[in-house]
Amino acid sequence: MPARKDIFKKALLPCALLIVLALHALLVDVGWKGSETKNQYKVVPKLNLPLMKFVSLDQDRFASLLLSLYLLSAVPADSYEWDYNGLLSYMRVITRLDPYNKGPFFFAVYYMSYRTDSDGRLIFNYLEEAQDKFPDDWKLPWQVSYVAKIKFKDKDLAYHYALKAAHSPYAPPIVKVLPATLKRNLGDKESALAYLTTLRDHSQDPQELKAIDEELQRLSPVSLGK
Repeated sequence: MPARKDIFKKALLPCALLIVLALHALLVDVGWKGSETKNQYKVVPKLNLPLMKFVSLDQDRFASLLLSLYLLSAVPADSYEWDYNGLLSYMRVITRLDPYNKGPFFFAVYYMSYRTDSDGRLIFNYLEEAQDKFPDDWKLPWQVSYVAKIKFKDKDLAYHYALKAAHSPYAPPIVKVLPATLKRNLGDKESALAYLTTLRDHSQDPQELKAIDEELQRLSPVSLGK
């Protein structure tokens, strides 16, 4: 009898979950790509976290993965027309089903490139949650820094995320010196020099020291005096 229950849980429950999420995929297709509210933005289908935990039948990580795939497949070229409040709610359910699922955070960076209004900036709040969950990840804050600089034209925010990326123990040398590069481009060469000097004092990696020295050469006394 226990063996039958084990087979049911490992085989039949995932199948049942697939059916439930297949129905949800239809909702995504209809709600995401066709429905509109009275506002100017398209509806994003709502997910209820307790309900999703119930229907996932102890397969939370599997459900989170499938919902991430639905999220990815629903990406239209006009995603800038979505209701970002609904989008964030949807992604938070996915990451709360599986706290180790990084997918929605990287999706969020992609969506940020479409809208730079006040609603678009809401995604930055969601990305702060990623820093708490993945403090050693450098790729996500590095990409966010790029989007903040290029799309939002927010140099202070770009520097904020560049620092987060640089503080990761696994960040490559080019990312380690990125905050100094941003400060130099802003004309704040003194801050760039202070950052690089501190970084050099605490670095023992040959490649990192090389990158620091190359950046320091761009901050020569001649250029600092300009």
